[in-house]
Amino acid sequence: MSDPVNERAGTSRRGRPSKISRDSILQAARTLPLETMTMQAVADVLHVDRKALSYHVSDVTGLRELVALDIFETELSRVEFPAGGDWREVARQYARATRDAVVKVGPLATYIRLPSAEGTRNLVTVEVLLRSMVDAGFDVNEAGRILTLLTEVAYSTGRDTLRANHSSSVHPDVPDVARTLAAASPSDFPMLRRLVEARQNERSADGQLEFDLTVILTGLERRLPDDSGR
Repeated sequence: MSDPVNERAGTSRRGRPSKISRDSILQAARTLPLETMTMQAVADVLHVDRKALSYHVSDVTGLRELVALDIFETELSRVEFPAGGDWREVARQYARATRDAVVKVGPLATYIRLPSAEGTRNLVTVEVLLRSMVDAGFDVNEAGRILTLLTEVAYSTGRDTLRANHSSSVHPDVPDVARTLAAASPSDFPMLRRLVEARQNERSADGQLEFDLTVILTGLERRLPDDSGR
């Protein structure tokens, strides 16, 4: 004879949602394109009720921030700082890696929160940069400001790279300026025309970031005492 109590218990167990975690939510979300990455879509991938996600992720913005942070940290953790730790080269490597990480995040880049204090992988890289700056002679507050400056410059460059045509190294604003100049008198804005022509002939996508870094590091060198880090 069947046991109604056990049957009810078995039915209850079968009806319970699968146990989920922040990591399983993340992995499910990463299978979805941005335009369909919603709480309901992730719940469907995991075969759970949408409400089951709320303990780990509050809303779709938090979900997309979670995915963006994971991609960003994964890429940033790949940075290899130079042996010997010259502070200028550490700064360059950090900025380049941050720019590349933003590009890797792609359409989700607008969901990166900088600076991020949520991921320990990111903090390891930040710690290396800060230590390098303090060892060079900057105080810890200056080192923090340098971190913020490098991060902002690299993030901006990464966003510009995403905006640009991937088959071109031209800054994304250059074509718009060129079209505006084409409608103006040929004798107007001669310097701007020369600049647009020069930018259109660039073959390196790294030009702006490398220029920014050169200016920043040259200025930082002047802030150091004569016997520090040069």
